[in-house]
Amino acid sequence: MLPDMLNIAILSVGGVPDSEFLKVLEGIPQVQMVAQVLHPEEILEQRSGPPADLIMVYMNGEDALPEWLESLTSGLPQAAVLLCSQAIAPDFLLKAMRQGVREVVPLPLHQEELQAALDRVRASRRRLIEAQGAGGRIIAVTGNKGGAGATTVAVNLAVALARSQGGRVLLVDLGRPYPDVGNFLDRESMYTLYDLIQNRTNLDQAFLEKTIQPYENNLALIHGISDFNDQDSIHLEGLRKVFTILRAHYRWVIVDLSHWLDDLFLQVVQDADVVLMLVELTVPDLRNLGHLWPLLRNWVEVQEKMRLVINRYDRGNSLSLGNLEQVLKQRAFYTLPSDYENVSEAINRGVPLVNVAPKSKLCSSLDGLAQQLLGHLQTRDEAREARSHRRFWIL
Repeated sequence: MLPDMLNIAILSVGGVPDSEFLKVLEGIPQVQMVAQVLHPEEILEQRSGPPADLIMVYMNGEDALPEWLESLTSGLPQAAVLLCSQAIAPDFLLKAMRQGVREVVPLPLHQEELQAALDRVRASRRRLIEAQGAGGRIIAVTGNKGGAGATTVAVNLAVALARSQGGRVLLVDLGRPYPDVGNFLDRESMYTLYDLIQNRTNLDQAFLEKTIQPYENNLALIHGISDFNDQDSIHLEGLRKVFTILRAHYRWVIVDLSHWLDDLFLQVVQDADVVLMLVELTVPDLRNLGHLWPLLRNWVEVQEKMRLVINRYDRGNSLSLGNLEQVLKQRAFYTLPSDYENVSEAINRGVPLVNVAPKSKLCSSLDGLAQQLLGHLQTRDEAREARSHRRFWIL
């Protein structure tokens, strides 16, 4: 989606918006309403459709902030929250901003005031996207166990980013013991990641282009290391230098990372911007993750980066997202539905899922995950920028 287009969800408090409110909203260009709900859970637990870039909380006649407001802003870091309220006293505004609200516009709604607020949201998004263009983002995909689906998600997430976000995308295979990205995309190469690491001292553009294999739609591959001995002898500082170079050439670097908790795993976590931990809603998975998650959270490098993604989610499962939150005290970052038949066909044919089932729920969800990642990184950068300037605020 282009930075100037905004997907908007309306969350009503104290009654649904009147016709004049909706008429003003319809008169704003480059705005698309994707949801109109009465309860925050309907947005927080959204499982289909495009995610909202902006949530307008309509407070008709309410003069107190809802108790769930901070949970909404923290639970959806990719979306800006805008309050539409008759209460605009300084104390009210200050409390709203402290709970993560981006903008407040008074009721009754006027097009000029709403347009100005939306322009500020758009300007913030543009600045962050431009800043990201100066240095690529590294997204590592791993699982809490073998067979969690990391390669499937990494491959198809890379394809989704290449198709929807623009800019060059690189898919790096660090799967161990069996690197499968080449098999999933029916590609072979004479060169692997090991060649890049071994030539780190004189890694020029020519050698980089020789090692990286173009695929399609702005997507390229670095094949994994199939020799077990070479896997055990990866030079970690050399890997860090390779990642630094790749950031300069690609907007997105997606790493298919194995689940082994060794020095290589920790090195990639340190270098990555986000680490997606895949988990299925099964009793053994939740029990194992209940032991693993506190350990991961104890590492400073992991705390801000690790995000849980429910893979192969099935609403008919006896376990729910609530069970996950009860065990880990943390909400899932995203959910990906189960689609065994289409995924199996794509793997067997050696093509991305979009080539097999472009209209499937899983394919749509992978696009949504790409959007969620973009919003999450924008919001995190924005929060860091705000913290760096907070000491200069005058209230």
